[in-house]
Amino acid sequence: MAQVTLYLPDEVASKIKRAAKRSGQSLSAYVTGLAKREVDPARWPTSFQKLYGSWEGDFDIPEPPPLDDIVLP
Repeated sequence: MAQVTLYLPDEVASKIKRAAKRSGQSLSAYVTGLAKREVDPARWPTSFQKLYGSWEGDFDIPEPPPLDDIVLP
């Protein structure tokens, strides 16, 4: 695995460190995740992946309105 040295403004570095701690990740893992999302944005966000398929219940699908009630522009 490659090692990279980054120079960040103190304020940015502090915010990244706090965010990594809140996420329960090491600083390295957190920054790696940021970089991966930036260079490979085609993937679905993790928040969506966690949400997908989690719905339990039924959807009430309404009947389409009668054709007489449809107003065309």
